[in-house]
Amino acid sequence: PPPQTPDTDTPEGDTDTDTDTDTDTDADTDADTDADSDTDTDTDVDLQSVELSASVEALDTRDTVTFQLTATYSDGAEEDVSADAEFSSADSDLLAFYEATVGQPLDAGTVEVTGGFGGMEDSVELSIELALAAAGDLVFNEVLADATVDGDPNGDGGTDAVEDEFVEIANLAGVTVDLGGVTVAENDWSTYLPRHTFVEGTVLKAGQAVVVFGGGDVSSLGEDNVTFLTADNDDPGTPYGLSLLDEGESVRLVAADGKTTITTLSYGTASFDGSVPAAADASITLDPDVSGSDYVEHGSATDASGDYSPGTYVDGSAFPGPDGVYGG
Repeated sequence: PPPQTPDTDTPEGDTDTDTDTDTDTDADTDADTDADSDTDTDTDVDLQSVELSASVEALDTRDTVTFQLTATYSDGAEEDVSADAEFSSADSDLLAFYEATVGQPLDAGTVEVTGGFGGMEDSVELSIELALAAAGDLVFNEVLADATVDGDPNGDGGTDAVEDEFVEIANLAGVTVDLGGVTVAENDWSTYLPRHTFVEGTVLKAGQAVVVFGGGDVSSLGEDNVTFLTADNDDPGTPYGLSLLDEGESVRLVAADGKTTITTLSYGTASFDGSVPAAADASITLDPDVSGSDYVEHGSATDASGDYSPGTYVDGSAFPGPDGVYGG
């Protein structure tokens, strides 16, 4: 056979030499030419003055008074700023604040009240009178008729069946009342005889009580929100103290007019239906204190401690006074 001739074809050597020469000449030449042309024309408004006003200029202790503080600004605008104001009384014994804008009268007299806001103040003056004690304002909270008890109820260092007797009278009205001229009277021989007459200026505030003993020296006694007295019927011709019958009788509080009955307690044989006991060697007391509707022997009252408790609740705790009534 003929000799083989070598294949002399060269490999495919095509090369892509195309070059992309396109150039992006698009340029963002937009310019933000918006300009804020607003002009601030606001003018500062300043507080110019405040004015305090009261719902009343004169009141008695059964009322309250509401205060309003009005602010005036430099642009002539007025605004009630009472909710953000501060109110104060120059004499908190006469008038106190237990609510932000409400004044609670506590005693008679003239008092200045100030309202403040934004560094400015204004004041008004109020006149307060005492409310006379009226029917339903007071209650016999505790009565000790049988004073042959252990201990010394009036604290004078001795024991006496008459002098250690007492009536504890509590404020049921929840407002300050004037006791001047009010009389404690007993139903002796079908006639109510005066056993004690409260002197002018005797005041009983909300949450307070007064204890009248048959006699003796009560100067050693002291409790919060309580006044201790010995009976004085304001009759120099026939001076005598309490004379509570152990087996039962009626005791009455008579208003200063000499006619109106404020409250009455009939116990023992005088209670007719027997609903109020005549306790032996112990007092009878409302259960619960002050607001209760039933009288029980002291030792039977809820949480009671001892056989009697002149000047405190039956458990020995203090009468709350105005702060406890209005602010509790």
